[in-house]
Amino acid sequence: MAEALHGIQFFLGANSAQGFASLYDQWVDQTKIQAFYAIKGGAGCGKSTLMHRIAQKARQAGWTVEYIRCSGDPDSLDGIYLPQKGVALADGTAPHRMDPDYTGATGHYVDLGAGYDRQALFPLREEIIAATQAYRSCYPKATRCISQALMVRRRSWAALHTDETLAKAEKRAASLLARECKTTRSGPGKRRLRFLGGPTCQGRLLLEDTVGALCERGYELRDDCGLGGTLLAHLEQGFLAGGYEVISCPCPEQPDRLEHLLVPELSLAFVTGPLERLTDLRTIRTQSLVEKTAWQAERGQLREAERKAQELMAEGLGHLAQAKARHDQLEALYRPHVDFAHSEECTHRLWQEIQALPDC
Repeated sequence: MAEALHGIQFFLGANSAQGFASLYDQWVDQTKIQAFYAIKGGAGCGKSTLMHRIAQKARQAGWTVEYIRCSGDPDSLDGIYLPQKGVALADGTAPHRMDPDYTGATGHYVDLGAGYDRQALFPLREEIIAATQAYRSCYPKATRCISQALMVRRRSWAALHTDETLAKAEKRAASLLARECKTTRSGPGKRRLRFLGGPTCQGRLLLEDTVGALCERGYELRDDCGLGGTLLAHLEQGFLAGGYEVISCPCPEQPDRLEHLLVPELSLAFVTGPLERLTDLRTIRTQSLVEKTAWQAERGQLREAERKAQELMAEGLGHLAQAKARHDQLEALYRPHVDFAHSEECTHRLWQEIQALPDC
């Protein structure tokens, strides 16, 4: 259903060097929305399809939709947010388990598992258990490869991250802020956390269309020496101090380091490349922050380290692709024994409830 995705898209989960990394608890403030729907149910019961259908109806009604894509299968949805109605729908199952905070008031459960034919599935229990364990076993292997790739890169960057170089990164950020943040606000800024891509079964994705939808101009960071995160951290601090709302996008493999920064109020983006479609951004090369003699001394080692890191990442992406293939096998066991009329009824009921809510 990739063709059904339009507009603003993010990830809230990532396949990181430490395993599954989650931003789901920071997605929506349930004290400030009108309805939060946690959709429950196992493989193949139609959770993503329900959200796709609600999103399609919302777009046909002229509403904005924020899509949250699944890091395990980017063609599937883990959530959608409808700001005009203050409504969020989320896959409430592991590993991104989400529950309503104010059940019955603004929070509601949607049980798509009620559509399973349990009598038909019980004889398949051994196959279901084996298929479930098979796809889950792929993720630790992927994590190991991603962790090793990150370690190789960090070791190669270490010699370049001197006090002088870090000071240059801070100075460059100050120069960019002087150019781009000329007007400050009286109130405090606001930080929203989102992943803008990451390692998936389809390769390492970067949602460039989201950048284009939110920002008309900006900078592409060519980060050959791992200084992009430091530069972005200083920029983030400056825009927040200026009272702006920013969308801070951590590095999926290493979530304690920033990889992208969006300032929609200024239509401004700082995106770590390489980029394929956003070709009109200015270029910032972090290599320019490193002393020339140090760069020349470490250049060969950096190239070799990057080659090894890419090999490890390719192996990790292969494990993620295998996890997706095995999960497809699990869904194939379930799908013939699902009453999709139940999902369609739930979709119709939810859409009626959402339409009846007042606009925010």
